[in-house]
Amino acid sequence: MNLLESVVSGLASIWSHKLRSSLTLVGIVVGVASVIAMFSFVGGIVTRVREDFEQIGFDNTFFVSNMDPMNPEGRASLKASKGLMLHEMDILETEVPEIRGITPVVAHYGVLRGGSEALHGEVFGITPDGFILFELNLGPGRYISDLDVENHARVCVLGELIKNDLFGEGADAIGRHVLIGDVSFEVVGVLAMKEFSQMFGNSGQEQEHRRIYTPTTTMTHYIAGTKRIDTFAVKLYEGADITQAYDHIHETLIREHRGIEDFQIENVAEQLAQAEVQMEQMSAQWNMILGSIATVSLLVGGIGLLSVLIISVNERLREIGIRKAVGAEDRAIFQQFIIESVTISTVGGLIGVALGAGLCKLITFGAQAAGQDMVIPVSGMGVALGLGFAIIVGFLFGLYPAAKASRLDPIEAISRYA
Repeated sequence: MNLLESVVSGLASIWSHKLRSSLTLVGIVVGVASVIAMFSFVGGIVTRVREDFEQIGFDNTFFVSNMDPMNPEGRASLKASKGLMLHEMDILETEVPEIRGITPVVAHYGVLRGGSEALHGEVFGITPDGFILFELNLGPGRYISDLDVENHARVCVLGELIKNDLFGEGADAIGRHVLIGDVSFEVVGVLAMKEFSQMFGNSGQEQEHRRIYTPTTTMTHYIAGTKRIDTFAVKLYEGADITQAYDHIHETLIREHRGIEDFQIENVAEQLAQAEVQMEQMSAQWNMILGSIATVSLLVGGIGLLSVLIISVNERLREIGIRKAVGAEDRAIFQQFIIESVTISTVGGLIGVALGAGLCKLITFGAQAAGQDMVIPVSGMGVALGLGFAIIVGFLFGLYPAAKASRLDPIEAISRYA
């Protein structure tokens, strides 16, 4: 009996004993479907969280902020350094090759007035690169331009939430004016909030959208009254050596500040990288735990398959005896039952794949019906593992019945059947 005939024999065995075959396949089907659904579910969550991380931005990003020296000697010599200054932006861009973009930030908290409303809020003085670096999406209007920075223009961009607070939700704020303290600024743009998955919340973007953004030079000239910068937000090139970039920035600023370390460098890039590593480790643990649970179902299915194959051997004693009597080798009998076993488990695995894919669609539909913007794609890894494990189960649990059938004495097999 060749390979094709053995496969056909296995399929015929399934078809001729429908109830028994169905009960045998349940464990394998459920196990494979569980593996696929669990891997897909975890993979879908990880993918969505990774997309949310990308929307947050701040990958390959440093924040350099003013800081009082910790030691008495540093505090005593503080007058030798004026802190972070606007002109240092050009120095950092020139001397640190890893920097792709940099924006100075000057923060101010005070009374803001727009329309008939007044409130306390935060104002950020930034450059046009700041909108790109902070990955702030624009709604109506425009961003601050280089010309605005050069001319100390009294223009501003509003976060979506503070626009709603000052002018009302749905109101058009473009062209209207906001008072920051006693200085009037024309609104030239309004930001649009990003959409995050509900499991991730709004990722702190409410704070970004409760700010007003003005040119840095306008901020230092009209509001702050000093050229001192609160923070430099620094974006590195993709693939840049983060440690080396940190050292370059640190060395440059130490030199400019006459050896006084009155600043701190916050490595946001490394913090995000660590968060992603933790997420990957957690997803691996989930896959291991959930995969172990699904494996139990596959093993239960394997035990059921073993029982059915032993029954099948006992039912086919005459067939085995006759085949061996006319010259069939033990190897051919062994091969036939192994192929039949693998065929049965593969059929169960394929049904499990279809069921697992259906579960993924069902979870996606249920999540979207509940208002969750989440898609659970079928995991290729889950399909490969589930189907592969089903085939292995069929092979391993088919070894004993196949060996038992191949070792039967033909005369004894025929006489026992008679």
